[in-house]
Formats: sequence, structure tokens, C-alpha cells
Amino acid sequence: MPSNEGGLLNIPPLISNVLTADAPLVVDSEGVWLIDSAGRRYLDGCSGAVVSAIGHAHPHVVATIRAQAAKVTFAHRGAFASEAAIRLADRLCSATDLAGAWFVNSGSEAMEAAIQFALQYYREIGETDRCWFLSFGQGYHGNTLGGLSLSGHGRRAVVGRLAYDFPTLPTPYAYRDRGTLTESEYVERMLRDARSAVEASATRLAGVVFEPVGGATLGVTVPPDGYLQGLEALCREFGILLIADEVMTGLGRTGRTLAVEHWGLRPDIVAVGKSLGAGYTPIAATLLNSRVVSAIADGSGRVLGGHTYAGNPLSVAVADAVLDVIEREGLVEKARVHGEDLGRRLGELKSDNPYLVDVRGLGMFWALEFRGDPAAPGDFAKAVAFAAMERGLMVYATTGGFNDAVVVAPPLTISPREMDTLVDLLHLALRDAAEATLELAES
Repeated sequence: MPSNEGGLLNIPPLISNVLTADAPLVVDSEGVWLIDSAGRRYLDGCSGAVVSAIGHAHPHVVATIRAQAAKVTFAHRGAFASEAAIRLADRLCSATDLAGAWFVNSGSEAMEAAIQFALQYYREIGETDRCWFLSFGQGYHGNTLGGLSLSGHGRRAVVGRLAYDFPTLPTPYAYRDRGTLTESEYVERMLRDARSAVEASATRLAGVVFEPVGGATLGVTVPPDGYLQGLEALCREFGILLIADEVMTGLGRTGRTLAVEHWGLRPDIVAVGKSLGAGYTPIAATLLNSRVVSAIADGSGRVLGGHTYAGNPLSVAVADAVLDVIEREGLVEKARVHGEDLGRRLGELKSDNPYLVDVRGLGMFWALEFRGDPAAPGDFAKAVAFAAMERGLMVYATTGGFNDAVVVAPPLTISPREMDTLVDLLHLALRDAAEATLELAES
């Protein structure tokens, strides 16, 4: 029964982001589809929160869960290693050309670990003044205090002054900020401002943190060529660690194993998450290059952090099985090829939707930005997401509080016929949202 404590009515015991939300009850899944208690099917057009990279109920992963659960599900990594953990770390490092993998439970934890590894690195080499970070003015790096301190996102407001107020770098958001500049002029301006920010705090900086492709805050903001390379050059010039937040983009989503490969970057630290567990298990990883690993090994020889469930035998075995599927089914290449088709078809929606002002993306990671109400940013995107759900399609509205955009990022396993269904349903949802907005304005 709902609690009436404090005089509040109709607030269920299960706390949701919207306390009075009445979401459908999910009971089953199949491939790219989720099924509710009424038997209604929803095409997962955003992989949840860009998580379910290989779809739902994949038989290989389900079989692995059953087999591993029958053996051992938990053993603390301070006491035991497991073959699956060793194998998963080796596969991740081989695929990304990095030297070490530290397992955690979520993308937020992976980014928090990245921050702490950077701080420990400089302590190990005796540069203890380096304890500041730079990140884009608008972006999202997790729901921890450290991650929120580096995030320009609506969620930061809840922690107020507990989040550290670091200086920021220009956000590559060409649709809003480029204006009449050419792409090269736009990059030049951003790098000039970035150099000023770095020079102002150079001896105190431990890391530059960035999303290769912006995710939840602005909706798949793809940086112009030259900007990220310029940031990497600044890091090398001033001895700063380059830290890539690939929680949303990593492991195939953009058509490359890591999104940084599109620009030839070599980060010192990389956080991966969502696609690693692919919705089957809570797991993420912080990947370190040899420079960072060697400094710790030659110094204290210990990592000063950890989480109880991190690297548990069940989660690492399941993540290993997810990588099996990604490799065996060639999903990184499929994301590149099918993503080009998806982007083309989403772009065609602009001609028939006056509210749609920008379509952008890479691989199977796309966003549609709308001409919303500046006084209520995000409202039209929420209307589109609601209309899509009513049509049996899930899309992901941006959550930063800065714009109106929805992310379209289906499982990499989606078939061409299912892609047709996704685009058709989205077209209808855009029409529904526009009609509802017009009716509201006229009432």
C-alpha cells in the first residue's frame, strides 16, 4: 500500500526519478524488443540508456549467466582472482592497446576511478600539486561527487556547492556555437580558449577529461576534426593526463572499438561501461596506459581504492560473453555500416518535421535536436519520447537541461527490417509530438 507518512498520498515505496511515475511493467524481452505485462512490445530504439548493445536475452550470454551462477558468483578480489577476470582484462587491453584494466560496477564508478588514478599517478611521481581537472563546460561524467564536479549537467544542481567548481574547456557544440565561422575557424577559436584555460592552471592540472562524442547532456555532439587532437597536443605539451570518458561510446557504439580512434587519439586513461555489461550485469572498467601502470608499480605498488562487488566472477564472466558476441557477430563493423544507413534515414525526417533542426551522429549513435521552447528546454524532447513510447518505440531524451534532443541508439544487433520499423515509428512520434504541442499552444 502507498505510504501516507507526512501527509503524502499516492507516493509508492519504489522511488523513481519521477516519484509519481506510472511506468509499464517489463516482464520479458526478445532481441531488440521489450515486452510489458499487458503483452505490448516496445522496440528499444536507444538500448535503454545506450546500454543494451547486443540486444536482450542473447542465448550465449544467458547460457553464460546460468553456467557461472552454478559455480561461483562472488569472491572478493582482495582474496581471489578468477580466470574470467584475467581473460576479460587481457581482451580489453588487447582491443584498446592499453596496459591495465581496473573493474568497477558502473560508468560513474569508472570515471571516479579515472580521477583517482590520475591523482595517484602524480603522487607516485612526486608532483603532488597536480590535483585539478579540466572538462567541457557542458557534459556528463557520472553521478558521484567527483564526476559531477566535472559535469556541466542539470544533475549537478542537487549537490550544489559540494561539487568542486573547476574551470572548463569549450564544448564542441557546432549546431549552437559555430555561427558563421568555417570549421577550421571554429576549431581555432576553441583551441585558443582551451590553451588559455590550460595555461592558467598548468602546474596544478592532473587531467583533461572529455567525452569523444557528447552523450546525455547535449545529445551526440560530434566534435569537429582537429579539436580533440589539439587538446591531446596541449596535454602532452604541459604534462597532463588525457582521460577519455567512453562509458557511452566505447566497445563499438560509434563503429570503432573506442570512439577516440576516429581522431587517432591515445588517451592515458579510458573509462568504458554501458556496452561492457550490455544490460546483463553491472560492470564497467577503467583502462590505464603503461605510463600510469608503471608509475604505480614502481611507486607504492598498490591501488588506493576499490568497491566490494567490483570484478566479481559472475559479472566478469558475463562481460566476457558480451565481448564474444561483439566479436563473433562483427558488431563493430555492423555499427559502422548500418549506422551510415540509419543516419541517412534520420536525416530524411527533417524535410517533413519543422520542429527538427539538426541530425548528427556516428555509427549507431545518433541524435535529433528540436526547436523547443527556450524557456523550457527539454520539454519537446520529452514529448517526443512520450509519443514514441505510445507508439511502441523507446528513444532517450537528453537530460542536461540545455536543449531539446533525443538519442537514437538501437542495439547493434538490430536487423534491417527492425530499422525500418524504428524509423517509421519515430516519424509518427514526431508528428504526434508536434500536433500535441500545437494543440497545447492553441488551448
